[in-house]
Amino acid sequence: MSRPPLHHILRIRSSDDLTFVRDGIMDEILINANQLENSLQSTAACLRQTALPFAVDPVLWRFQIPQWWRNEKGDVKKNYARLGATYVEGTNIDIGAGPLLETVPSDADWRALGTNAINYQRSRLVPQHTQLDLLGEEPRELRPVRLIAPALVANSAVEDRINRLLVEASRSTAEAHVAVQVIVPPDRLIDPSEVARLLATIPSDDISSYFIWTPTMTEQRLLADEQVFTAVLRLITTLADRGIPVGHQYGNYTIAALHDLGVAALVHHLGWVDKGEPAEEQGFMLRSCQSYVPAVRHCLRFKAAAEFGRQLDPAEYARRYCECSFCSGAFEAGQHPLDLLLEDRVVPFRNGTQRRTPTGRAVAVNTWHYLLSRRLEIESFTNHPAIEVIERDIERAAELAGREDTERLQRLAKQLHSAA
Repeated sequence: MSRPPLHHILRIRSSDDLTFVRDGIMDEILINANQLENSLQSTAACLRQTALPFAVDPVLWRFQIPQWWRNEKGDVKKNYARLGATYVEGTNIDIGAGPLLETVPSDADWRALGTNAINYQRSRLVPQHTQLDLLGEEPRELRPVRLIAPALVANSAVEDRINRLLVEASRSTAEAHVAVQVIVPPDRLIDPSEVARLLATIPSDDISSYFIWTPTMTEQRLLADEQVFTAVLRLITTLADRGIPVGHQYGNYTIAALHDLGVAALVHHLGWVDKGEPAEEQGFMLRSCQSYVPAVRHCLRFKAAAEFGRQLDPAEYARRYCECSFCSGAFEAGQHPLDLLLEDRVVPFRNGTQRRTPTGRAVAVNTWHYLLSRRLEIESFTNHPAIEVIERDIERAAELAGREDTERLQRLAKQLHSAA
């Protein structure tokens, strides 16, 4: 099949994520701008130790929603205060006063935001020097591989018009092609006329790529609701028909399976439990005892995962459960990988109740396991037709799991057959 490889991009949301950045395990990294303001030096140090290309997500849309950038006392968080101050430079916008749509007074100010967001991406990491420089090593020039036009969640035609202004300002400032974010909420996504109206406002001249995102869209809903799947596929194919690469900002196995139909790049972060990526900040919660199970291509509770894989010897485990290098390495070290992946502890609460949660070690190894497993999935969809990959996975799931898990993959295969 003559199509480019599926490009694998890891999203960096926190300093902890930097631990997992490795050449060969991903093709590119995408750093949230607020993370740069959280930990600029450690991020720069990580980038200088790798040859991986990188880009910066301006995350301007977060200023639409005060919960993202205000703490429990109602004050602007320090990292967002720094980021916002950079974005509003040269304007009279009080970015901490309220939702962005209420604080930007004019089209000229929106254009200024677009200009400043591009300048931020180009320059924020350039002057950063780390201890590696003191060792006499030639420092890597930290220039992003792509510039991304800032965008708002496109709830209505109001945001569509603003996003157009932001793209126009970004292209002018970059003096080069820019990537465009297309953020479509579910209620608008499933309305073909609304999607057509939105797409009519998105330019194609001087655009290097599109990166779509459908907030709150879990993989389970994507597979269970044919209307939703059709809507996502329509969005992807319509943009891809312009001859411009289309990526997904929060991809999964199902999105990777659309490689043959127009998905050129898949971005994902290191959270392996599918929450649908809502465009809202989620409060602190204890991690649930779930692990990503490649045998069924989704997460299972620790108990179910143990029932599926604990009795398998190394060869059967690799064939039926997981073949990632973490799991094979654990066996080589004389330990069953599920002993590590499913390790948990009890957390007591003041009201006398308690809950089990993964240990710190389990969180770390589950992260490696998930990242390595996702990499193998992306390589499979790069090297083989999606239908072949899914049919193989259906056979494996049938050997190990129940009817529900095979039906889930069968629905995906059926939808791809219909779309072909």
